Amino acid sequence: MSHIWLPLPPDQVLYAGLSTDYYPWTEVYSDLSAQPRFSGILEVNQDELQGRSVWVGGELRGSYAPGGDLNVRQLSAVSGFARGSVSLSALDPALAQLIWLCRDGVHSDLPLAWPDARDLLADRRFRGALLSESACSYWDDGRLIGGHLPQLGERLTTVAPRVLLTLGELHSFWNEVLRASASRLPLTALWSQVANQLADRHPCLDPFAREVWWDAQTLQIAPDVPLAEAREALLDQYRAMLAQAGVSLRSLPMSEARVHPLWPSSGLEQVG
Repeated sequence: MSHIWLPLPPDQVLYAGLSTDYYPWTEVYSDLSAQPRFSGILEVNQDELQGRSVWVGGELRGSYAPGGDLNVRQLSAVSGFARGSVSLSALDPALAQLIWLCRDGVHSDLPLAWPDARDLLADRRFRGALLSESACSYWDDGRLIGGHLPQLGERLTTVAPRVLLTLGELHSFWNEVLRASASRLPLTALWSQVANQLADRHPCLDPFAREVWWDAQTLQIAPDVPLAEAREALLDQYRAMLAQAGVSLRSLPMSEARVHPLWPSSGLEQVG
């Protein structure tokens, strides 16, 4: 899996671009071991190669390159970064942990430009990185914790930590979305009508299969439905229900669903 290479806050660099020809790896590791509660990121560059190691509260979370995970000792291996240049940034533990979690995070485009998006980030209690053409900032619980804010009018992209999803969590999330939609959508009638239309593409929606269905007041999902199949079917079903009813997602009271951890990766941001 390829990883996301997020910019580090430039004002928290302890040293930058030191050649390991003059500051050898033994000194690098000695320096790190002398900081028992260190939180931050060691970055190494050699020609076209890049690597990072992340520590939080003195514990090594791991190492990675844009192309995937690394072992920390690979950074100093002859075949890797033996003669690279190293940089070290000291970070708040929460920020270091967030950058580590976002290395394989989920990209989403925000519907609002800066600064209009600030309230949306607060309402969602957003956790992740906010990217624009000029800046990268880091947020936790809807609050800025590091980096630099975008410029006025810039379009925005978020990177949020990837949620390890279970069928039960997917079920809970979509029940939340459908409950919030009930005031504007005739769910029972719409569900049956749309599910029949989509059953060829998503067999789990076939009313006779009883695998994914709307049961008067709540969503039901059979426990043996494959997660990926249920996820795609529910998004297509909901998108088609909105279109059939002529209702915009933005007009629905989704405040609670929008702060759910699954919202950024649900695909609903791309629904009109």
